[in-house]
Amino acid sequence: MKKGFTLIEVLCVILILSLITTMAVNSVLKLTKNSKENLYCAKIAVIKSAAQDYSQTISKELEASNTYYKGYKSVTIPLETLVKNNFLQPAQAQDVINPLNNTSMNDTPIIIYLVNGKVEIYIETNNICEK
Repeated sequence: MKKGFTLIEVLCVILILSLITTMAVNSVLKLTKNSKENLYCAKIAVIKSAAQDYSQTISKELEASNTYYKGYKSVTIPLETLVKNNFLQPAQAQDVINPLNNTSMNDTPIIIYLVNGKVEIYIETNNICEK
């Protein structure tokens, strides 16, 4: 009598291992994506806070603005303005890096606008942080 595995047994083991590997890889990819999105949303919150602080330095310009966002007086600045005026400290040189795609966010427009005397901040996030 010969000892060993049949071809069917070996193929079944390979199939089962492939399924387990596929499920594990998908789980890791989903966790990585969620972590990057959470980091991105945290970064957006920090940027909004810095923009809120910056708005105090441009309050007269904001009140006198002839530009409107959603019907409210507004000023649009690139994120880089917050870095140059030391309201935001980037982790890498002078670039604020987007964790979703590792690109610079310095050109990202930030809209600072007044709603009934209260400063609001808008940054486009493609609904990632709206969950």
